[in-house]
Amino acid sequence: MEPVAPLFDTTTHHGGSQAQVYLTGLLSELPAKNMWRMGERISGAKPENLQQFLSDSPWRSSGVWTWVGKRANEHLGGEARSMLLIDESGQGKKGRQSVGVARQYNGRLGKTDNCQVGVYAALALETRATLTGARLYLPEEWVKDPARCLAAGIPAAEIRLRTKLELARELVAEALANGLEFRWVGVDAGYGRDQGLLSWIADQGLGFVADVPTDLLVWEKQPAGLDRPEKLKAGGARAVGKLGQEWQEQVKGGAVTLRQTENGPVRVKVWARRVWVWPEGQSAPRHWWLVVREDREGDVKYTLINGPATIPLAELAILQGGRHFVERAFEDGKSHVGMGDYQVRKWLGWQHHMALVGLAMIFVLEERLFAAKSNPLLSVRDVVELMSWFFMKQPSLDKLVEVMRRRHQRRRQLMQAAKKRAKMAQKDLTK
Repeated sequence: MEPVAPLFDTTTHHGGSQAQVYLTGLLSELPAKNMWRMGERISGAKPENLQQFLSDSPWRSSGVWTWVGKRANEHLGGEARSMLLIDESGQGKKGRQSVGVARQYNGRLGKTDNCQVGVYAALALETRATLTGARLYLPEEWVKDPARCLAAGIPAAEIRLRTKLELARELVAEALANGLEFRWVGVDAGYGRDQGLLSWIADQGLGFVADVPTDLLVWEKQPAGLDRPEKLKAGGARAVGKLGQEWQEQVKGGAVTLRQTENGPVRVKVWARRVWVWPEGQSAPRHWWLVVREDREGDVKYTLINGPATIPLAELAILQGGRHFVERAFEDGKSHVGMGDYQVRKWLGWQHHMALVGLAMIFVLEERLFAAKSNPLLSVRDVVELMSWFFMKQPSLDKLVEVMRRRHQRRRQLMQAAKKRAKMAQKDLTK
């Protein structure tokens, strides 16, 4: 807490002690990591004080995110595969008082639900990822009701309609302003469908790894003419889904190992070629990679990547697979550090909670990196269990370590069995 405590100071209060209490709760094993459960189990935690600290105290969440981003950059930034991942996540809520709540698509549930939706940024390198920024999406029904917005504490300057695509662009710009060093920006098809966003990312001197819908239209040859065709199909453009089907039938796809896991190597079939894309409103087409990937379950993904023409197929596949780890960050955040367990309704409460989750996640990341050589299997769950023991001194440390030892041993056994299966499969292929 020592280096971050000043981030929670205001003109009238030093908020470091309340931040420490809340972080203690986020990093403890609790049935639910909200302020009421913290009040029951965490020494010094009073729900009314935590509620004031989260919902009303004017400390700046942006300052916390800036600190988190710089710390994350020390570990995950500046490498050839460093990637800023942008994605959204929903949290189900009852009633209509919580800021931004509405009937809208909840990706976590895969359906429309009464929920809040946030757009998040995470810095990633290889299999590690940690949150570095967050924006709460305000649906149109909120923006059209200023009185409702003001009652939820939304600043007047924030009461305006912004699409999730615009929030994504803000997060990229914020990461650059905070000094994060990443070569790539990764997005799913909900964002990759917007070629204007992709062009903007490219114009910042960045690469993008953008999943796209199957009906996205591209050209196999550079389109003729000086103006973007009004009717793309008439201009010779084709849907990427059709191209992918043809490639699977006609081209022998390269089998690429993306990474090694406890269950064995992750291998995919990959096809790639250069295509032309002509974003709406732009005077000239762009020349990008289209990567088509089929995994072992037969699922196919289509991805645009603006890497150089000389980039190897295996590298394209690895970059495409790297976008997955924002989901791991969400899973870890919600399962282990209370990302979805907040009990606040106001704008400041949501902003403050997410910033504190980001702070908890960078702490966990650093603990795992610190122990990587001595305990390479140390997980987010392990770190939180150890911290919970540190705070509460129960169960006994010997018992906790023994449980973790057995859990790690089971994981090693699974890894050894997976390696054995992989070797046998390789022998069968060479016969």
